[in-house]
Amino acid sequence: MSTKKRYHKEDLRGDLLKAGRAWIEANGHVGLSMRTLAQQVGVSPGAPYHHFPDRRAFLLALALDGFREMLAQSQGIAASRADPAAKLRAMGTEFIRFAQENPRLVDLMYESELTNPALDEDLFALQQQGHAALRSEIARAMPGLGEDVADLRTLAFWSAIYGFASMRRKGVIRLMPGAMTIADLADAIVNRAIVAALAV
Repeated sequence: MSTKKRYHKEDLRGDLLKAGRAWIEANGHVGLSMRTLAQQVGVSPGAPYHHFPDRRAFLLALALDGFREMLAQSQGIAASRADPAAKLRAMGTEFIRFAQENPRLVDLMYESELTNPALDEDLFALQQQGHAALRSEIARAMPGLGEDVADLRTLAFWSAIYGFASMRRKGVIRLMPGAMTIADLADAIVNRAIVAALAV
């Protein structure tokens, strides 16, 4: 029996996404074509189009899966009994870890044709969930903050975390203060971001 005939609809979609993520982590998303994807999975060139109308739809599905994976971690942290500062620390550290382990997936999620020149609406909705998770902890730690101030502090916190992860991912960070390792520096950046976000 041929490979194509063995696939059920659900199996093929999942296998395509698995193969696509592996390809992106090895090569980046720019060179991924639907034909290449079909070859990776061992199906006809037209088979992926039964599940994804075009390449962009496939890349979007991968990016959305990446966001859901990240948000699942954030939701687990938010559900814990830790104090707001500890939760912010865990969320910031978790994103840096995710970005380190999935650098090219993060590029697709945040810096690709899915986000520029226009941010995809589905991606925006998930980004807003991430923003809300951070904002809720800042607001819980400082209940007297106005909404605009809470949003600003959340954006500043996220800018520090994402900025560090992005520079690390791109090899921009080369200078280590003192004898710090890159892991120590990551912890220090997260801690400084927390101090700024929760400063009176």
